[in-house]
Amino acid sequence: MRRTSTVVFAVAAALALGACSSGTPDLTATTHSPSPTPTATASPTPSPSPSPSPSPADATPSASEPAAGNPCNTPGVTAQGLPAIDFNRYANICLGMSFAQASNAMPGPTVAGQPECPWYAEVLSVDDPGLYVAAVTYPDNPGGEIFLFRMIWMGDPAAAAAFDAPATQEGISVGSTRAAVTAAYPSATAVTVDDPSRGPRDQLVAAGPAGNSLVFDVTSGRVDTVYWGKRIATGAAGELCAL
Repeated sequence: MRRTSTVVFAVAAALALGACSSGTPDLTATTHSPSPTPTATASPTPSPSPSPSPSPADATPSASEPAAGNPCNTPGVTAQGLPAIDFNRYANICLGMSFAQASNAMPGPTVAGQPECPWYAEVLSVDDPGLYVAAVTYPDNPGGEIFLFRMIWMGDPAAAAAFDAPATQEGISVGSTRAAVTAAYPSATAVTVDDPSRGPRDQLVAAGPAGNSLVFDVTSGRVDTVYWGKRIATGAAGELCAL
């Protein structure tokens, strides 16, 4: 894969003090019986008390640690810990970024277009079992502005349900059922797209903010491809090298 989008307070030990049982002799008397010499009792040396350890509740987050959120909407936050797919981003890569900016936004290998399709760059590649996420720029300005993302599962969609693939904010991913998609996105529109490389495709299109969309391509009742971004409000074609 090139990237894969918690005090214990110790009680101080009590000090046991030795005491002498004999009274002090009267040094002013002219005669007296000798008193026994008192024996000094050694006082135990107190053991040092362990310093209390801070509890998780006392821990103060580092001031330099960014809050979680959508960095494409709110600069300075991070998408770490959130589902990887949103209408305008994949992980920390935003629509509108160039491939060079995407490389800086997300650790890992450089985001670069493929030789035969310089506008198309894989940002996640899992050859076994066959899961790929790509960022797409406009063909007339390769690598210049990302307008679309695509995630595709190359095997049986039913097998994808058991794989920890990137998911949308509503939990939909490759392997999700058609019913799960319509439950998560009740306003999604069903369309049929004539894909030049795969033939007629059954798709569900969910509209999002700023003209962005999510498209779920369904095969045998399960999602095998997800597109998100711009220019797909009426569905998406699979052969992105033919844009």
